Amino acid sequence: MADKQPNIVVFFWDNFGWGELGCYGGGVLRGAPTPRIDQFASEGLKLLNFNVEAQCTPSRSSLLTGRHAIRSGTGAVSIGPDGLTQWEITMARALSDAGYATGMWGKWHLGSDPAHRSPIDFGFDEAVWSPGRPMKCSGRTSPTSRKGR
Repeated sequence: MADKQPNIVVFFWDNFGWGELGCYGGGVLRGAPTPRIDQFASEGLKLLNFNVEAQCTPSRSSLLTGRHAIRSGTGAVSIGPDGLTQWEITMARALSDAGYATGMWGKWHLGSDPAHRSPIDFGFDEAVWSPGRPMKCSGRTSPTSRKGR
């Protein structure tokens, strides 16, 4: 085993097809070259199978928890003061517990209460996100952030 932990970067885009990026056969063929992402992908591990749900919230929940979304309270898009079950263990929490610095930037859509269901509450050390409402962003750093490690 290597002395240094590998870096882990996950891109999760809504409404993005398998063949959009050059590294998966798209890029120039789809009318939009993706040379920087292709280079990035060539230097790491590419995952080849992730079956998404019909909506963004259940897909995000499944990716972060490794569980069926319905078991985490996210079987559909969150509308109201709800979202990911607060006791849920996420990939971010597990990686943070293993010594990784974790961050999340972008659309969260796993809870509409930024005070109790933000990315920080689920293991991300640092986050800038949209809780799901258009044109409203939040940002926070965990009090136990590992930033700067």
